[in-house]
Amino acid sequence: MSERFPTLAGLIAPHSLQHFLDHHWEREHLHVLGRPDEARASLISLEGVDAMLSTRVNRRPRRLPGQRRQPVEADGLHGRRRPHRPDPRRPALRRRRHHHHQQPRPARPRRALPALSQLEAELRVHAQANLYLTRGGAQGFAAHYDSHDVILVQVIGQKQWRLYDSPKGLPMRGERFDPAATKPGERTAELLLQPGGVLYIPRGLMHDAVAVDDGPSMHVTIGLHAFRWSEVLLEALAAQAIVDPDLRAGLPLGALRSDASVDALREAMRARVDRLIESMRWDDVSPRLLAQFDRDHKEHLPGLMIDAVTPINAETVFARRGGVHAEVALDGEALVLTVDGRSTRWPAAVAPMLTAALTHEGPFRMADLGDDLDDPGKVTLLRRLLGEGAVSIAR
Repeated sequence: MSERFPTLAGLIAPHSLQHFLDHHWEREHLHVLGRPDEARASLISLEGVDAMLSTRVNRRPRRLPGQRRQPVEADGLHGRRRPHRPDPRRPALRRRRHHHHQQPRPARPRRALPALSQLEAELRVHAQANLYLTRGGAQGFAAHYDSHDVILVQVIGQKQWRLYDSPKGLPMRGERFDPAATKPGERTAELLLQPGGVLYIPRGLMHDAVAVDDGPSMHVTIGLHAFRWSEVLLEALAAQAIVDPDLRAGLPLGALRSDASVDALREAMRARVDRLIESMRWDDVSPRLLAQFDRDHKEHLPGLMIDAVTPINAETVFARRGGVHAEVALDGEALVLTVDGRSTRWPAAVAPMLTAALTHEGPFRMADLGDDLDDPGKVTLLRRLLGEGAVSIAR
């Protein structure tokens, strides 16, 4: 299991990944104690956040969740195509007034947080990263729940997390927390997160946090947006409706009248559901979900241009590129290579070498791909794979 999901396993180590999936995922929080020397604490530095806030060009300023609307200032009005270049002093001024700064989906998040790409590639779920920087002794958001599962990694300072008995279990995607309608229950846990510490919070579990040090506290929140079974069933229904005219038929005229035959309508609906159940196949639905993931999964490919201009030979060391989804399928007499939703066609004769390059464990050289092509042919194949972003030159 750890070999399939090494990034997730590394985040929750030394806890067993199987135990996490069986007892914690979507059920119960998990607290992983941290040590100052752990790599988890170095996901991103305070200096990196400062540089990002001070230099980024924000072309679409957004109001953060839970942030009150502010009056529009005169110097905040811009033409539609004119980029908004924020005054780097403003984040510092806001932190001085409000004690807490949230950076949603930081600029170039996969460059700053490579674990994000790895998680998406391993789990095939959408992931996002938020950075939270809080003044010592201050609280960020009030008690709330998220509509997605989160993994919190403490980077700098310490933060006290409080968990509450929650009336909401597994909220739907996009089901926003309403503080007026949902109050926290009894406090069920109080946990101290230190640098390198990790806290998993399932969606729907109410929580809040307070920075306890005199110095700043910073943590990374990695949000995991897994597909729901309800979405799988809706995809199955949509696929079957294409081939079953009876599912596309309209309700009988007058079906919504108070004198309509309810028993007949129930029977008609049950008959359609029964046929749908009989026709449902995972193999029909999973490609649609994977295609949706690939369409939305915009991968950062560091070093792609450098790889394109670097000479390669028999001694060049290659590696599968982390954080991308690549697969090979046969289409007639040609191969189709799909990398993060983009497909290219290849001669069927290169199937063994192409598969070897995409499935090789660890670094490899041209000689490790077999003898189906001569060296110039291998160079051409690897050049194309480098250009597609499926592999990279190991450095």
